[in-house]
Amino acid sequence: MKALQTTGIVTSAHQLVVDVPSDVPSGSHRVVVVLDEAITPEPSATSWADLALPSAQWPAGGLSLRREDLYADTDR
Repeated sequence: MKALQTTGIVTSAHQLVVDVPSDVPSGSHRVVVVLDEAITPEPSATSWADLALPSAQWPAGGLSLRREDLYADTDR
């Protein structure tokens, strides 16, 4: 017996479609299916440019990551 964890798609014809690893031989297999209560939405083909991500407001002089600028003298 071999345990696999994968994601399947249930079609409108109520058929389950899953991809299995290449080391699973062809043929008839006994399969146990466990369904989560929540339906996972299919990923959309959204590009990064289409996402409304917040942009950072940088300081007017630019961002400095120098050690002297990150830590005050009292932190040493």
